Amino acid sequence: MMRREALTRLREGGGFYGRGQDGNRFPDMHIELDPSDHEEPTWEVRRAGEGRKRRLDRRTRMILGIAALAAVVVNAGAAWSYWQITGSEVAVADGPPVELSLRARSDLNRPLAPGHTGDLIVTVTNDSDFPIRISSVTGDGPVVADPEHGEAGCRPTGVELTRPRFDVQWEVSRNTVGAFNVPGGLSMRADAKKTCAGAIFAVPVRVSGVRKQGG
Repeated sequence: MMRREALTRLREGGGFYGRGQDGNRFPDMHIELDPSDHEEPTWEVRRAGEGRKRRLDRRTRMILGIAALAAVVVNAGAAWSYWQITGSEVAVADGPPVELSLRARSDLNRPLAPGHTGDLIVTVTNDSDFPIRISSVTGDGPVVADPEHGEAGCRPTGVELTRPRFDVQWEVSRNTVGAFNVPGGLSMRADAKKTCAGAIFAVPVRVSGVRKQGG
């Protein structure tokens, strides 16, 4: 690597010289460097806890809040985090219960509006060593708004499933996460509170599923 003194000489016009095959000297290419090209980097050392804090925007806070809320519901042992997985398509609970993480929410990109419908997004984490097939989705409790809108007065939300039961054919491979969309699965009452506008909603659901044959 070139030393700084040599590079300085190049800038001042001194240049480097070499010799051709005939023995004559010739100047090498003249190099121009800006200080930013060769100055040594400087490093800022921070003590633990002195890191620069970045302000989260409103949308990010809402998403994190609803994720935390859903995690609390799952960890509390709600029915929507447990399935009966059996070895056949018959709805017989003859297999042991398998614990899975299951969350449902409103569409992040298209917030619900009073008097309108929106999509229901269901995310399933299958930690089992076998694939599963989901056949139906039903509601399992009141819909809850994200913490920011909930504290602002969005209680109750006026949001509910558009049907008592949705028949689906979802498959989730073993040790994977599946995200599924139920078009028009949610609706907001026309007289919903104004404080619910733009909120993200956590939707408790119960699903029926079986162990996929051949998995």
